[in-house]
Amino acid sequence: MQARGRRSQERWQSTRWSYFVRLVMTEAASRQGVAVDRISFVDALRWLLDSKAGDELVPLKVNPDRSGRAEPRVRKRRAKEFPVIKKPHSEWRKQLMDNTLAG
Repeated sequence: MQARGRRSQERWQSTRWSYFVRLVMTEAASRQGVAVDRISFVDALRWLLDSKAGDELVPLKVNPDRSGRAEPRVRKRRAKEFPVIKKPHSEWRKQLMDNTLAG
């Protein structure tokens, strides 16, 4: 039971940190006159971790405008030279055995 409670607590803390980072990003974007999605998440997180209570918000890094790039990031190629198994292991193993016996 303790492990479940710990995971729940970790999830809550992660959500809370994300909320605070987004809050800092929103404030920085407002002050710097740019869209929120252009403010660096990592820079905002670093500012949060390094700042003390009452510190003035410094200008955060503004990521370049990536207009025309709405696609999500993807891997273009399979990293390994071996094929991907697209069948259940039992079928894959049977096919390998058939090819070994036939060859």
